Amino acid sequence: MGSRAKVAYRTYLSNFITKVIVVCPKCSGRATVHADEFSFQNRNRTIKVTCSTCGFNKVLDIFPTRVSFSAGNRKIARDQFVMIIGAPIDPFFHLPLWMQENVNGNVLWAYNSDHLAFIRSFVEAKLRERNGLELSNQALGSRLPKWMTSKSNREAVLRAIERIKLK
Repeated sequence: MGSRAKVAYRTYLSNFITKVIVVCPKCSGRATVHADEFSFQNRNRTIKVTCSTCGFNKVLDIFPTRVSFSAGNRKIARDQFVMIIGAPIDPFFHLPLWMQENVNGNVLWAYNSDHLAFIRSFVEAKLRERNGLELSNQALGSRLPKWMTSKSNREAVLRAIERIKLK
């Protein structure tokens, strides 16, 4: 088990959105949303979803005009072009994430294997250092839900991470 989480308050959820593993809308297999070199400042990149199993591919034709940080259970109308960050769907096409697992009635999800590794290192760390960044509430380390970071759920979360890795 890891003993320290030092970069958790310098890492943001948006760091993981350039490659998101999703459920293919055509065959329910594993597909990938590619948003290579995406940044909030430069949104003029090609964003596409591809499935190597069935060949499904689609390019995002209209770029989202707004960003929503976690839509929760709210329904978003199809005519609203919203980029959603912080929900178990990909930010662009709103497809369900491939990497998700139920943990005691909560959903553990990750955009990709790097995001999953980040969560694992944070959850298993016994010491979570803020590195003098007390006011950095936007960072992923301060945004992970309490159920996930609770010592009492540590083993259940780590087992769920292992199940996700085997998918």
